[in-house]
Amino acid sequence: MFRSVLRCCTIAAISQTCFAQEISVAPLTDDQKAAIQTIEQSEVLSTVSFLASDEMAGRNTPSTELDIAAAYVSARFKGAGLEGLGPEGNYYQTTELTQYLQPKTEAVVTRDGMPLECRGVLFGGEKESTVTAKTSDGKDLNDVTGKIVVIDEFPLPPQAVDNPGMLVATWSRRVTQIDSNGAAAILVRVADDSILPEAAGRLRDKPLTFPAQFLTVCPVILIGADSDITGEIHIEAPARETIATPVRNVIGVLRGSDQEPATEAIIISAHLDHIGRLEGDRGGDTINNGADDNATGVTAVVTLADAYSALKQRPKRSVIFMTFWGEEKGLLGSKYYAENPLWPLEKIVANINIEMIGRPEENAEGKSWGTGWTRSNLGDQMAAGAVRADVTIFYREDVSEMLYTRSDNYAFVQKGVIAHSFSAGSLHSDYHQPTDEVSRLNIPHMTRIIQGLFAGSLPIADGELTPSKTNP
Repeated sequence: MFRSVLRCCTIAAISQTCFAQEISVAPLTDDQKAAIQTIEQSEVLSTVSFLASDEMAGRNTPSTELDIAAAYVSARFKGAGLEGLGPEGNYYQTTELTQYLQPKTEAVVTRDGMPLECRGVLFGGEKESTVTAKTSDGKDLNDVTGKIVVIDEFPLPPQAVDNPGMLVATWSRRVTQIDSNGAAAILVRVADDSILPEAAGRLRDKPLTFPAQFLTVCPVILIGADSDITGEIHIEAPARETIATPVRNVIGVLRGSDQEPATEAIIISAHLDHIGRLEGDRGGDTINNGADDNATGVTAVVTLADAYSALKQRPKRSVIFMTFWGEEKGLLGSKYYAENPLWPLEKIVANINIEMIGRPEENAEGKSWGTGWTRSNLGDQMAAGAVRADVTIFYREDVSEMLYTRSDNYAFVQKGVIAHSFSAGSLHSDYHQPTDEVSRLNIPHMTRIIQGLFAGSLPIADGELTPSKTNP
Protein backbone atom coordinates (compact mmCIF):
# COMPACT_ATOMS: atom_id res chain seq x y z
CA MET A 1 0.00 0.00 0.00
CA PHE A 2 1.16 3.48 -0.96
CA ARG A 3 4.85 2.49 -0.62
CA SER A 4 5.34 4.94 2.22
CA VAL A 5 5.60 5.18 5.97
CA LEU A 6 2.57 6.92 7.41
CA ARG A 7 1.85 7.60 11.04
CA CYS A 8 -1.34 6.27 12.58
CA CYS A 9 -3.82 8.87 13.72
CA THR A 10 -7.46 9.00 14.65
CA ILE A 11 -10.07 10.34 12.30
CA ALA A 12 -11.04 12.97 14.86
CA ALA A 13 -7.63 14.56 14.43
CA ILE A 14 -7.89 14.71 10.66
CA SER A 15 -9.13 17.75 8.82
CA GLN A 16 -11.82 16.41 6.50
CA THR A 17 -14.02 18.09 3.95
CA CYS A 18 -16.82 16.45 1.98
CA PHE A 19 -18.01 18.19 -1.16
CA ALA A 20 -20.91 15.86 -2.03
CA GLN A 21 -23.47 18.63 -1.49
CA GLU A 22 -21.86 20.73 -4.24
CA ILE A 23 -22.54 18.16 -6.98
CA SER A 24 -26.01 16.94 -7.83
CA VAL A 25 -26.59 13.38 -9.03
CA ALA A 26 -29.79 11.50 -9.73
CA PRO A 27 -31.17 9.17 -7.03
CA LEU A 28 -30.31 5.52 -7.37
CA THR A 29 -32.65 3.62 -9.64
CA ASP A 30 -34.38 0.44 -8.49
CA ASP A 31 -31.98 -1.47 -10.75
CA GLN A 32 -28.96 0.16 -9.10
CA LYS A 33 -30.37 -0.41 -5.60
CA ALA A 34 -30.82 -4.09 -6.41
CA ALA A 35 -27.22 -4.30 -7.68
CA ILE A 36 -25.90 -2.71 -4.47
CA GLN A 37 -27.70 -5.37 -2.47
CA THR A 38 -25.62 -8.03 -4.22
CA ILE A 39 -22.59 -6.65 -2.36
CA GLU A 40 -22.93 -8.84 0.73
CA GLN A 41 -20.74 -9.37 3.78
CA SER A 42 -20.62 -13.14 3.29
CA GLU A 43 -19.23 -12.81 -0.24
CA VAL A 44 -16.77 -10.12 0.82
CA LEU A 45 -15.52 -12.30 3.66
CA SER A 46 -15.10 -15.43 1.56
CA THR A 47 -13.19 -13.54 -1.15
CA VAL A 48 -10.76 -11.74 1.13
CA SER A 49 -10.27 -14.90 3.20
CA PHE A 50 -9.11 -16.81 0.14
CA LEU A 51 -6.76 -14.11 -1.10
CA ALA A 52 -5.17 -13.58 2.31
CA SER A 53 -5.03 -17.22 3.41
CA ASP A 54 -1.77 -18.81 4.55
CA GLU A 55 -1.94 -21.01 1.47
CA MET A 56 -1.44 -17.88 -0.66
CA ALA A 57 1.87 -17.28 1.15
CA GLY A 58 1.70 -13.49 0.90
CA ARG A 59 1.30 -13.32 -2.92
CA ASN A 60 4.86 -12.21 -3.57
CA THR A 61 5.97 -11.01 -7.02
CA PRO A 62 6.77 -13.38 -8.64
CA SER A 63 5.43 -16.54 -7.05
CA THR A 64 3.22 -19.53 -7.72
CA GLU A 65 0.76 -18.10 -5.22
CA LEU A 66 0.50 -14.81 -7.12
CA ASP A 67 -0.19 -16.83 -10.26
CA ILE A 68 -2.97 -18.67 -8.42
CA ALA A 69 -4.42 -15.37 -7.23
CA ALA A 70 -4.36 -14.06 -10.80
CA ALA A 71 -6.15 -17.19 -12.02
CA TYR A 72 -8.76 -16.68 -9.30
CA VAL A 73 -9.38 -13.06 -10.33
CA SER A 74 -9.57 -14.17 -13.97
CA ALA A 75 -12.19 -16.76 -13.05
CA ARG A 76 -14.18 -14.17 -11.12
CA PHE A 77 -14.10 -11.81 -14.11
CA LYS A 78 -15.27 -14.59 -16.39
CA GLY A 79 -18.00 -15.51 -13.94
CA ALA A 80 -19.16 -11.90 -13.92
CA GLY A 81 -19.49 -12.01 -17.69
CA LEU A 82 -16.68 -9.57 -18.39
CA GLU A 83 -14.86 -9.58 -21.70
CA GLY A 84 -11.13 -10.27 -21.45
CA LEU A 85 -8.90 -7.51 -22.81
CA GLY A 86 -5.89 -9.77 -23.28
CA PRO A 87 -4.84 -11.60 -26.46
CA GLU A 88 -7.64 -13.67 -28.02
CA GLY A 89 -10.04 -12.43 -25.37
CA ASN A 90 -8.23 -13.83 -22.32
CA TYR A 91 -7.94 -11.87 -19.09
CA TYR A 92 -4.15 -11.62 -18.86
CA GLN A 93 -1.69 -8.96 -19.90
CA THR A 94 1.50 -10.99 -19.58
CA THR A 95 5.08 -9.82 -19.55
CA GLU A 96 8.32 -11.03 -17.99
CA LEU A 97 9.87 -9.79 -14.78
CA THR A 98 13.65 -9.84 -14.89
CA GLN A 99 15.34 -10.77 -11.63
CA TYR A 100 18.94 -11.29 -10.68
CA LEU A 101 20.76 -13.96 -8.70
CA GLN A 102 24.36 -13.66 -7.61
CA PRO A 103 26.66 -16.41 -8.96
CA LYS A 104 27.00 -19.63 -7.02
CA THR A 105 30.59 -20.20 -8.13
CA GLU A 106 33.40 -18.36 -6.41
CA ALA A 107 35.74 -15.83 -7.93
CA VAL A 108 39.47 -16.49 -8.08
CA VAL A 109 41.78 -13.65 -7.08
CA THR A 110 45.57 -14.07 -7.32
CA ARG A 111 48.68 -11.93 -6.98
CA ASP A 112 51.80 -13.16 -8.75
CA GLY A 113 50.16 -16.56 -9.12
CA MET A 114 49.42 -16.89 -5.40
CA PRO A 115 45.76 -16.98 -4.31
CA LEU A 116 44.37 -14.20 -2.14
CA GLU A 117 41.68 -14.78 0.44
CA CYS A 118 38.37 -14.47 -1.43
CA ARG A 119 35.41 -14.04 0.95
CA GLY A 120 32.68 -14.23 -1.70
CA VAL A 121 31.12 -12.37 -4.60
CA LEU A 122 29.02 -9.41 -3.53
CA PHE A 123 27.80 -8.55 -7.05
CA GLY A 124 28.45 -10.57 -10.15
CA GLY A 125 29.33 -8.60 -13.25
CA GLU A 126 27.32 -8.35 -16.41
CA LYS A 127 29.46 -11.02 -18.03
CA GLU A 128 31.95 -13.62 -16.92
CA SER A 129 35.23 -11.76 -16.81
CA THR A 130 38.98 -12.23 -16.61
CA VAL A 131 40.88 -9.18 -15.45
CA THR A 132 44.59 -8.57 -15.00
CA ALA A 133 45.38 -5.05 -13.88
CA LYS A 134 46.97 -2.89 -11.27
CA THR A 135 44.95 -1.73 -8.30
CA SER A 136 43.71 1.74 -7.49
CA ASP A 137 42.92 2.94 -3.99
CA GLY A 138 39.66 4.46 -5.17
CA LYS A 139 40.53 7.95 -3.97
CA ASP A 140 40.37 9.44 -7.45
CA LEU A 141 37.18 7.98 -8.91
CA ASN A 142 37.67 9.89 -12.14
CA ASP A 143 40.76 7.86 -12.99
CA VAL A 144 39.80 4.19 -12.63
CA THR A 145 39.22 3.10 -16.22
CA GLY A 146 40.48 -0.46 -16.66
CA LYS A 147 41.75 -0.62 -13.08
CA ILE A 148 40.90 -2.82 -10.12
CA VAL A 149 39.56 -0.52 -7.40
CA VAL A 150 40.09 -1.50 -3.78
CA ILE A 151 37.80 -0.10 -1.08
CA ASP A 152 37.09 -0.89 2.56
CA GLU A 153 33.77 -2.18 3.78
CA PHE A 154 31.49 0.04 5.84
CA PRO A 155 29.23 -1.08 8.71
CA LEU A 156 25.96 -2.77 7.82
CA PRO A 157 22.95 -2.99 10.14
CA PRO A 158 22.58 -6.57 11.48
CA GLN A 159 19.17 -6.96 9.81
CA ALA A 160 20.86 -6.72 6.42
CA VAL A 161 22.02 -10.33 6.82
CA ASP A 162 18.40 -11.49 6.50
CA ASN A 163 17.36 -8.74 4.09
CA PRO A 164 19.10 -9.10 0.72
CA GLY A 165 17.18 -6.16 -0.68
CA MET A 166 18.58 -3.87 2.01
CA LEU A 167 22.08 -5.12 1.30
CA VAL A 168 21.78 -4.46 -2.44
CA ALA A 169 20.27 -1.02 -1.94
CA THR A 170 22.93 -0.04 0.59
CA TRP A 171 25.99 -1.26 -1.30
CA SER A 172 24.89 -0.28 -4.79
CA ARG A 173 25.11 3.36 -3.78
CA ARG A 174 28.77 2.79 -2.95
CA VAL A 175 29.91 0.82 -5.97
CA THR A 176 27.82 1.94 -8.95
CA GLN A 177 29.67 5.24 -9.24
CA ILE A 178 33.01 3.43 -9.35
CA ASP A 179 31.59 0.99 -11.88
CA SER A 180 30.20 3.76 -14.10
CA ASN A 181 33.66 5.35 -14.25
CA GLY A 182 35.04 2.30 -16.01
CA ALA A 183 36.54 0.13 -13.26
CA ALA A 184 37.44 -3.38 -14.40
CA ALA A 185 36.65 -4.88 -10.98
CA ILE A 186 36.05 -3.78 -7.40
CA LEU A 187 37.63 -5.50 -4.41
CA VAL A 188 36.13 -4.90 -0.96
CA ARG A 189 38.36 -5.56 2.06
CA VAL A 190 36.39 -7.14 4.91
CA ALA A 191 37.38 -7.94 8.48
CA ASP A 192 37.41 -11.48 9.87
CA ASP A 193 34.23 -10.81 11.92
CA SER A 194 32.38 -8.99 9.13
CA ILE A 195 28.74 -9.90 8.48
CA LEU A 196 29.12 -8.93 4.82
CA PRO A 197 30.25 -12.36 3.52
CA GLU A 198 27.27 -14.06 5.17
CA ALA A 199 24.91 -11.41 3.84
CA ALA A 200 26.41 -11.74 0.36
CA GLY A 201 25.89 -15.49 0.55
CA ARG A 202 22.15 -14.91 0.92
CA LEU A 203 22.15 -13.20 -2.46
CA ARG A 204 22.80 -16.60 -4.03
CA ASP A 205 19.65 -18.14 -2.61
CA LYS A 206 16.81 -15.94 -3.84
CA PRO A 207 16.34 -13.95 -7.05
CA LEU A 208 15.95 -10.24 -6.43
CA THR A 209 14.01 -7.54 -8.21
CA PHE A 210 15.69 -4.16 -8.28
CA PRO A 211 16.14 -1.27 -10.71
CA ALA A 212 18.76 -1.44 -13.43
CA GLN A 213 20.71 1.40 -11.81
CA PHE A 214 21.55 -0.97 -8.93
CA LEU A 215 23.49 -3.28 -11.26
CA THR A 216 27.20 -3.17 -11.97
CA VAL A 217 28.96 -4.09 -15.20
CA CYS A 218 32.09 -5.16 -13.33
CA PRO A 219 32.30 -7.78 -10.54
CA VAL A 220 32.41 -6.73 -6.87
CA ILE A 221 34.40 -9.24 -4.83
CA LEU A 222 35.07 -9.54 -1.09
CA ILE A 223 38.65 -10.20 0.03
CA GLY A 224 40.35 -10.50 3.40
CA ALA A 225 41.33 -7.26 5.07
CA ASP A 226 45.00 -8.27 5.23
CA SER A 227 45.31 -9.27 1.58
CA ASP A 228 48.38 -7.86 -0.18
CA ILE A 229 46.96 -6.18 -3.26
CA THR A 230 50.03 -4.26 -4.38
CA GLY A 231 51.15 -4.64 -7.94
CA GLU A 232 49.26 -6.60 -10.57
CA ILE A 233 46.18 -8.64 -9.62
CA HIS A 234 44.52 -11.36 -11.68
CA ILE A 235 40.76 -11.98 -11.28
CA GLU A 236 38.50 -14.63 -12.76
CA ALA A 237 34.92 -13.74 -11.89
CA PRO A 238 31.55 -15.35 -12.70
CA ALA A 239 28.62 -13.32 -13.98
CA ARG A 240 25.34 -12.80 -12.17
CA GLU A 241 22.40 -14.92 -13.32
CA THR A 242 19.38 -13.39 -15.01
CA ILE A 243 15.97 -14.99 -14.46
CA ALA A 244 12.86 -14.03 -16.44
CA THR A 245 9.48 -15.00 -14.93
CA PRO A 246 6.04 -14.41 -16.46
CA VAL A 247 3.85 -11.94 -14.52
CA ARG A 248 0.30 -10.89 -15.24
CA ASN A 249 -2.05 -7.98 -14.92
CA VAL A 250 -5.63 -9.31 -14.92
CA ILE A 251 -8.06 -7.24 -16.99
CA GLY A 252 -11.73 -7.53 -17.87
CA VAL A 253 -14.22 -5.05 -19.31
CA LEU A 254 -17.96 -4.53 -19.16
CA ARG A 255 -18.72 -2.80 -22.45
CA GLY A 256 -20.86 0.31 -22.28
CA SER A 257 -24.43 0.27 -23.54
CA ASP A 258 -24.20 3.32 -25.86
CA GLN A 259 -22.03 3.09 -28.94
CA GLU A 260 -20.13 6.39 -28.65
CA PRO A 261 -19.84 6.63 -24.83
CA ALA A 262 -18.75 2.98 -24.77
CA THR A 263 -15.46 3.99 -26.39
CA GLU A 264 -14.69 5.79 -23.11
CA ALA A 265 -13.95 3.85 -19.94
CA ILE A 266 -13.28 4.12 -16.26
CA ILE A 267 -10.73 1.77 -14.70
CA ILE A 268 -11.40 0.26 -11.28
CA SER A 269 -8.17 -1.27 -10.02
CA ALA A 270 -6.15 -2.65 -7.11
CA HIS A 271 -2.80 -4.39 -6.70
CA LEU A 272 -2.93 -8.15 -6.29
CA ASP A 273 0.55 -8.72 -4.90
CA HIS A 274 1.94 -8.42 -1.39
CA ILE A 275 5.42 -9.06 0.05
CA GLY A 276 5.47 -12.82 0.65
CA ARG A 277 7.25 -14.34 3.63
CA LEU A 278 9.66 -12.81 6.11
CA GLU A 279 13.30 -13.34 5.21
CA GLY A 280 15.51 -15.59 7.30
CA ASP A 281 14.88 -18.22 9.96
CA ARG A 282 12.74 -16.29 12.44
CA GLY A 283 10.40 -18.95 13.78
CA GLY A 284 6.70 -18.42 14.37
CA ASP A 285 4.40 -16.97 11.72
CA THR A 286 6.47 -15.79 8.76
CA ILE A 287 3.68 -15.20 6.22
CA ASN A 288 2.82 -11.61 5.44
CA ASN A 289 -0.78 -12.35 4.50
CA GLY A 290 -1.58 -8.86 3.24
CA ALA A 291 -5.23 -9.03 4.24
CA ASP A 292 -5.79 -5.29 4.39
CA ASP A 293 -2.90 -4.57 2.00
CA ASN A 294 -4.29 -5.30 -0.47
CA ALA A 295 -6.57 -8.32 -0.49
CA THR A 296 -9.28 -5.86 0.54
CA GLY A 297 -8.73 -3.77 -2.59
CA VAL A 298 -8.80 -6.81 -4.87
CA THR A 299 -11.94 -8.03 -3.11
CA ALA A 300 -13.51 -4.67 -3.90
CA VAL A 301 -12.55 -4.95 -7.59
CA VAL A 302 -14.04 -8.42 -8.14
CA THR A 303 -17.10 -7.60 -6.02
CA LEU A 304 -17.70 -4.40 -8.00
CA ALA A 305 -17.36 -6.41 -11.22
CA ASP A 306 -20.17 -8.65 -9.99
CA ALA A 307 -22.30 -5.66 -8.97
CA TYR A 308 -21.87 -3.87 -12.30
CA SER A 309 -22.67 -7.09 -14.15
CA ALA A 310 -25.85 -7.45 -12.09
CA LEU A 311 -27.26 -4.24 -13.56
CA LYS A 312 -30.07 -4.85 -16.00
CA GLN A 313 -29.22 -1.52 -17.61
CA ARG A 314 -25.49 -1.40 -18.23
CA PRO A 315 -23.76 1.98 -17.84
CA LYS A 316 -23.22 4.01 -21.02
CA ARG A 317 -19.44 4.07 -20.63
CA SER A 318 -17.35 0.93 -20.46
CA VAL A 319 -15.97 -0.16 -17.08
CA ILE A 320 -12.57 -1.87 -16.95
CA PHE A 321 -11.65 -3.96 -13.91
CA MET A 322 -7.95 -4.58 -13.35
CA THR A 323 -5.52 -6.04 -10.82
CA PHE A 324 -1.78 -5.36 -10.96
CA TRP A 325 1.31 -7.41 -10.18
CA GLY A 326 4.39 -5.85 -8.61
CA GLU A 327 3.03 -2.82 -6.77
CA GLU A 328 5.17 -3.72 -3.78
CA LYS A 329 8.23 -3.92 -6.06
CA GLY A 330 7.82 -0.35 -7.30
CA LEU A 331 4.41 -0.04 -9.01
CA LEU A 332 5.74 -2.29 -11.77
CA GLY A 333 2.49 -3.79 -13.06
CA SER A 334 0.67 -0.50 -13.41
CA LYS A 335 3.70 1.10 -15.03
CA TYR A 336 3.80 -1.73 -17.55
CA TYR A 337 0.12 -1.28 -18.36
CA ALA A 338 0.49 2.49 -18.74
CA GLU A 339 3.32 1.92 -21.21
CA ASN A 340 1.40 -0.84 -23.02
CA PRO A 341 -2.29 0.05 -22.65
CA LEU A 342 -4.98 -2.32 -23.89
CA TRP A 343 -7.48 0.55 -24.03
CA PRO A 344 -6.46 3.95 -25.42
CA LEU A 345 -5.35 6.11 -22.51
CA GLU A 346 -6.93 9.20 -24.07
CA LYS A 347 -10.25 7.36 -23.73
CA ILE A 348 -9.81 6.63 -20.01
CA VAL A 349 -12.10 9.03 -18.14
CA ALA A 350 -10.70 8.12 -14.71
CA ASN A 351 -8.83 5.50 -12.74
CA ILE A 352 -10.38 4.62 -9.37
CA ASN A 353 -7.66 2.69 -7.56
CA ILE A 354 -8.48 0.95 -4.26
CA GLU A 355 -6.04 0.51 -1.36
CA MET A 356 -6.60 -0.87 2.15
CA ILE A 357 -10.30 -0.53 2.93
CA GLY A 358 -10.67 -3.12 5.69
CA ARG A 359 -9.71 -1.39 8.94
CA PRO A 360 -11.26 1.98 9.73
CA GLU A 361 -9.70 4.38 12.16
CA GLU A 362 -11.58 5.46 15.25
CA ASN A 363 -14.92 7.10 14.40
CA ALA A 364 -14.42 6.40 10.69
CA GLU A 365 -16.66 3.44 9.88
CA GLY A 366 -18.40 4.00 6.58
CA LYS A 367 -15.91 6.69 5.57
CA SER A 368 -13.31 6.70 2.80
CA TRP A 369 -10.74 9.21 1.60
CA GLY A 370 -8.96 9.87 -1.66
CA THR A 371 -5.39 10.78 -2.52
CA GLY A 372 -4.43 13.81 -4.57
CA TRP A 373 -7.86 15.29 -3.87
CA THR A 374 -7.10 18.78 -5.16
CA ARG A 375 -5.68 17.53 -8.48
CA SER A 376 -9.12 16.86 -9.98
CA ASN A 377 -12.79 16.81 -9.01
CA LEU A 378 -12.97 12.99 -9.12
CA GLY A 379 -13.07 12.83 -5.32
CA ASP A 380 -15.93 15.36 -5.19
CA GLN A 381 -17.87 13.39 -7.78
CA MET A 382 -17.27 10.08 -6.03
CA ALA A 383 -18.43 11.67 -2.78
CA ALA A 384 -21.63 12.93 -4.41
CA GLY A 385 -22.50 9.45 -5.62
CA ALA A 386 -21.40 7.54 -2.52
CA VAL A 387 -23.60 9.52 -0.15
CA ARG A 388 -26.55 7.74 -1.76
CA ALA A 389 -25.24 4.54 -0.15
CA ASP A 390 -24.71 6.33 3.18
CA VAL A 391 -20.93 6.36 2.68
CA THR A 392 -18.79 9.46 3.15
CA ILE A 393 -15.83 10.06 0.84
CA PHE A 394 -13.77 13.00 2.04
CA TYR A 395 -10.62 15.06 1.61
CA ARG A 396 -8.02 13.91 4.11
CA GLU A 397 -5.67 16.86 4.09
CA ASP A 398 -2.83 15.35 6.14
CA VAL A 399 -1.91 12.61 3.65
CA SER A 400 -3.84 13.28 0.46
CA GLU A 401 -1.01 14.89 -1.45
CA MET A 402 1.82 12.80 0.01
CA LEU A 403 0.23 9.49 -0.95
CA TYR A 404 -0.91 10.61 -4.40
CA THR A 405 2.31 9.36 -6.00
CA ARG A 406 2.68 6.20 -3.89
CA SER A 407 0.22 3.78 -5.48
CA ASP A 408 -0.74 2.37 -8.87
CA ASN A 409 -2.90 5.34 -9.80
CA TYR A 410 0.28 7.36 -10.35
CA ALA A 411 1.33 5.40 -13.42
CA PHE A 412 -1.82 6.74 -15.07
CA VAL A 413 -1.30 10.25 -13.71
CA GLN A 414 2.08 10.34 -15.42
CA LYS A 415 0.32 9.63 -18.71
CA GLY A 416 -2.16 12.46 -18.21
CA VAL A 417 -5.06 10.36 -16.93
CA ILE A 418 -7.16 11.50 -13.97
CA ALA A 419 -6.34 8.83 -11.39
CA HIS A 420 -6.62 8.65 -7.61
CA SER A 421 -6.45 6.00 -4.91
CA PHE A 422 -9.27 5.55 -2.41
CA SER A 423 -8.68 4.08 1.02
CA ALA A 424 -10.84 3.54 4.06
CA GLY A 425 -8.40 2.78 6.82
CA SER A 426 -5.11 3.65 8.45
CA LEU A 427 -1.54 2.49 8.18
CA HIS A 428 -1.95 0.33 11.26
CA SER A 429 0.80 -1.41 13.19
CA ASP A 430 0.14 -4.63 11.25
CA TYR A 431 1.16 -2.98 7.97
CA HIS A 432 3.63 -5.29 6.14
CA GLN A 433 3.60 -7.69 9.07
CA PRO A 434 2.42 -11.32 9.46
CA THR A 435 -0.31 -9.94 11.73
CA ASP A 436 -2.16 -8.34 8.78
CA GLU A 437 -4.72 -11.12 8.96
CA VAL A 438 -8.37 -11.44 7.90
CA SER A 439 -9.38 -11.79 11.55
CA ARG A 440 -8.44 -8.14 12.09
CA LEU A 441 -10.59 -6.77 9.28
CA ASN A 442 -13.90 -5.01 9.87
CA ILE A 443 -16.02 -6.81 7.29
CA PRO A 444 -19.22 -4.76 7.80
CA HIS A 445 -17.23 -1.53 7.27
CA MET A 446 -15.44 -2.97 4.25
CA THR A 447 -18.72 -4.07 2.69
CA ARG A 448 -20.22 -0.60 3.16
CA ILE A 449 -17.20 0.99 1.54
CA ILE A 450 -17.51 -1.27 -1.52
CA GLN A 451 -21.17 -0.31 -1.76
CA GLY A 452 -20.14 3.35 -1.53
CA LEU A 453 -17.52 2.94 -4.25
CA PHE A 454 -20.18 1.37 -6.46
CA ALA A 455 -22.66 4.18 -5.86
CA GLY A 456 -19.89 6.75 -6.21
CA SER A 457 -18.61 5.48 -9.54
CA LEU A 458 -22.02 4.89 -11.17
CA PRO A 459 -22.65 8.52 -12.26
CA ILE A 460 -19.21 8.60 -13.94
CA ALA A 461 -19.71 5.23 -15.61
CA ASP A 462 -23.12 6.30 -16.86
CA GLY A 463 -21.86 9.60 -18.29
CA GLU A 464 -23.84 11.72 -15.85
CA LEU A 465 -20.55 13.13 -14.52
CA THR A 466 -17.14 13.54 -16.17
CA PRO A 467 -14.10 14.29 -14.00
CA SER A 468 -11.82 17.16 -14.91
CA LYS A 469 -8.40 18.28 -13.71
CA THR A 470 -8.37 21.16 -11.26
CA ASN A 471 -4.67 21.39 -10.40
CA PRO A 472 -1.74 20.15 -12.50
